[in-house]
Amino acid sequence: MAFTDEIRRVKRAMWVKGEEQFENDSEHSYQLAMISLYIIKNDQLDLDVYHAMALALVHDVLEVHSGDTPVYGSRSSLATKAQREADAVIQLKRDWPKLTLLHELIEECEDKKTPESKFIYALDKLVPMLNNYLDGGRNWQRQKVSLQDVITVKTGKVDIDPTIEGYYRQTIELLRTRPDIFGC
Repeated sequence: MAFTDEIRRVKRAMWVKGEEQFENDSEHSYQLAMISLYIIKNDQLDLDVYHAMALALVHDVLEVHSGDTPVYGSRSSLATKAQREADAVIQLKRDWPKLTLLHELIEECEDKKTPESKFIYALDKLVPMLNNYLDGGRNWQRQKVSLQDVITVKTGKVDIDPTIEGYYRQTIELLRTRPDIFGC
């Protein structure tokens, strides 16, 4: 129980729509799992929906020990992300030595080799774009992010999965019609 509370305490650099608070990792992971369920079923993808949802639920558990690293964060935070996350893997194994499934799922997320892990990784990069759009670009405006910044940071990430790449391209076309939601 305490561990799930720790996940709720990890704040992300994403406002909750219409509120003056940041979302937490628990909310983000739940949203990612629910959207994965919808897309896999709606698009009739040849993916194990329950496995994908499990990956979505654990994909940011490392952040309990490493902290969230915002994509538009400081250079020092971005530069130390890999090491902080590697250290977090070790700490989680110390904290939960018998919870091998958790460690296997985290490793699968990190490796991005299975169809489900690629799908969740790409979807994890798309969902913040959708949240920003739905909230009128408040995060992008606050961080002075342009559409080109979004495209630059998402290139090579959302295209790891063809279905999510298609949704990403549709989202970019939608965003091109809304220059008012960007900070630059």
